[in-house]
Amino acid sequence: MEHYFKAGLTTAPPLLLLHGTGGDEHSLLKIAEELSPNSTILSLRGTVSEQGANRFFKRFAEGQFDLENLELKTDELLATVKELSKKYQISFDQWVLVGYSNGANIAGHLLLERENSFKRGLLFHAMSLGKHEATFDLSTSSIWLSAGINDPIVPKSASETLRDSFLQRDGNVDMVWTNAGHQLTYPELEKAKEWLKKEFPKDEFV
Repeated sequence: MEHYFKAGLTTAPPLLLLHGTGGDEHSLLKIAEELSPNSTILSLRGTVSEQGANRFFKRFAEGQFDLENLELKTDELLATVKELSKKYQISFDQWVLVGYSNGANIAGHLLLERENSFKRGLLFHAMSLGKHEATFDLSTSSIWLSAGINDPIVPKSASETLRDSFLQRDGNVDMVWTNAGHQLTYPELEKAKEWLKKEFPKDEFV
């Protein structure tokens, strides 16, 4: 899997970046710089091509996902991160998932469906992908979600269903709503940064 890596300070939380549809391993680097400039960065490129646009898993149409492919690509992504964590000598359980849109969707699926994987996630404009099979406890997980009230791609109900999926299994969830659409906004980033500082009060962000 194509990726970008930048070593940072061990005193800042390592960030694992997962781009949206049509993005690549460079798409969220400025976001990461805004969130935590001293962090180690691992940014991955999705291996699915949808008419030339990179994605992390297939879909049949807008909002209609290939769930069989989702499971396959989720396992592939997890294996890749484990391999790269060893290569770069980063403790696997320390990664903070930072996903946008399609990347946030597979990040949410990882957190909900793969036990003993990741514990923290910043998910920008994610949505529920359907019924979740896993039932393991999420009380040690912390998830930050953002959603746009006027998002033409992610319905409000789909964002709320994702939030509730975490809460029903005792996940610690913070959710931010904006008046914007599907695009990232500066107020969202500010709220995300505040959440990171709350999660890692002793770490270095500047």
